[in-house]
Amino acid sequence: MELKKVIESRRSVRKFKDTAIPKSILDEMLEAARLAPSAGNAQNHVFGVVKDLIIKEKLAAAAGDQLWIASAPVVIACCARLDWDFAQQPEDDYGLIVNKRRFGPAFLKHISNYPISKARMTLFENATPLIPTEHIILSAVSNGLSACFVGDLDISRADKILNLPPNVTCLYLLPVGYADEIPKTKCRKEFPEIVFYDQWGTIGEV
Repeated sequence: MELKKVIESRRSVRKFKDTAIPKSILDEMLEAARLAPSAGNAQNHVFGVVKDLIIKEKLAAAAGDQLWIASAPVVIACCARLDWDFAQQPEDDYGLIVNKRRFGPAFLKHISNYPISKARMTLFENATPLIPTEHIILSAVSNGLSACFVGDLDISRADKILNLPPNVTCLYLLPVGYADEIPKTKCRKEFPEIVFYDQWGTIGEV
């Protein structure tokens, strides 16, 4: 399936058939994630492949009791490593310099004073799995599968369910499988609502 068709075909699905995903397809999805770009090529994304029904049900409960999640043959736990802590870096650390430029030194200083480093870095690593996860989704769709990105999640509870080490946290869930529903097509905003050229307020391409 060509990329444009894959993007157009992607829908969030919350009802799945009881059909296993072939290992070759699952491996292809995970390989797509492995090849995804990451900030500074740190590759801090980690993915858990969950097939065990009991674990899936526990994760569904941790996701606001969205019990449909457990019906997917595979639930991918989208995680991030938290090894790098900006509060512990020397002033010439490039990552710290970049974050000061992005968010301002006053904000970083304020966050650095928060006493729980895991919570501090979870906030800053929140986007780490996003691009690789989108790679997984598009790969899944190209193979006739569907998925739904789940961000409503008790992170600390999910970490315990998955028995993650202290330096890894689960930020999102991605139930994947063969769709057992036809979701409604949602309207998308037009170009003028999401695009500007050169400076805000410019109308039309110049």
